[in-house]
Amino acid sequence: MTEVVVYLVATFVILLAVGVPIGYVLGIAGVGYFLLFQDFGPAMQTVPQVMLSSTSSFSLAAIPFFIFVGQLMSETGVSDRIVIFARAVIGHVRGGLAMVALFSSLLVAAFSGSSVANAVGTGSVTIPAMIRAKYPRPFAAAVEATSSSMGTVVPPSVAMIVYASITGVSVKALFIAGYLPAALYTIGVLIVIGVVARRAGFGVDEKSSFRTRLRTFRGAIGPILIPVVVMGGILAGVMTATEAGAVAGLYTLVLAGVAYRSLSWKKLVRVLVATARTTGVVMLIVAAAGIVGWILARERVPASVAELALGTFESQLGILLMLIVMLVLLGTFMETLSALAITAPIIVGIGTTAGIDPLLLGLVTVLSLSIGMITPPVGVVLFVTTKIAETRIEASSRALIPFLAVLIIGTALIAIFPDAALWLPRQFE
Repeated sequence: MTEVVVYLVATFVILLAVGVPIGYVLGIAGVGYFLLFQDFGPAMQTVPQVMLSSTSSFSLAAIPFFIFVGQLMSETGVSDRIVIFARAVIGHVRGGLAMVALFSSLLVAAFSGSSVANAVGTGSVTIPAMIRAKYPRPFAAAVEATSSSMGTVVPPSVAMIVYASITGVSVKALFIAGYLPAALYTIGVLIVIGVVARRAGFGVDEKSSFRTRLRTFRGAIGPILIPVVVMGGILAGVMTATEAGAVAGLYTLVLAGVAYRSLSWKKLVRVLVATARTTGVVMLIVAAAGIVGWILARERVPASVAELALGTFESQLGILLMLIVMLVLLGTFMETLSALAITAPIIVGIGTTAGIDPLLLGLVTVLSLSIGMITPPVGVVLFVTTKIAETRIEASSRALIPFLAVLIIGTALIAIFPDAALWLPRQFE
């Protein structure tokens, strides 16, 4: 087992260091294992079988639908209506534009399929708006980075779907469990925005009239109802996550094409191509990760890591806090879906051996990896928003510190009070 672990770690480090995409890294490492440690003939039969079985999950079929919704909202300007409405309602509050960025990103990121994509799409609107309103550039970058990363937690989340497909955890339960940490994060970030804005004395728009608010609400009611339609159908038990994704896709298509008339055939083609490309990347990662997961299980790596963790930490809380630290660090260097694909088999092995509730384990995993996306010095989402804001990564990192503290404390609270975290999904069992 030791030789296999050394081989896998060395392969990952070298290939990632030279810039090889994570899907190819996983595939190369998996095939290389069979060539070095197994017979070549059986390998050529096992590899495609494992890849196929890894992607043969009904819940994974939801991914292209939600990605389609996110791409369509961005391409047709549907998501901009949310920003305009939010600005009309709370733009006059101290720090209101930063709050607009928060709520807009929370809604849009849940459908984008990628925190990085959301940072680019929503951030290209909210960050320049904050800068024009005299917000410091580092603060604008930090707010949008935090907001984009939180989209991974808000249902319906593509990251949650991927984790559920790999581990067998209920997608519906994981979605419902995401509401409490999302609420904790949101409250904490709003407090930080309010305190910083009041101390610095920036961030106030002219107060909009009631007529303006009503007009922008009418323009935004369509996209605002998308998560209501999706989660309402799932919670009512009339739709699975996949069926809800299909309904959301059709709803958004009618919204953009018929109600708003902002969809052309040219835009639709771009949306479909982007959806296919993003879905292909996600599915390649899942399929290739299936090979690595199969190898880890065969070599009993998750069991060995679990035994080591149990020998080091005497309580479930200690193990969960250890996982939070490890996953935040890992998320710093790679995107959430990629990190999920690599770590899920090991995490499940640790949780099963330690007797940790699989739903709690999945929730903590997704939360921790979403934090890693903005963790200095290598958080990829922070790099994106920093570039949009045209500032320095050092300045953005300093501005990010209070937001990062909110996310870490919120995740730790979920681990410390598991019964509170699991209360809501248990009501829908």
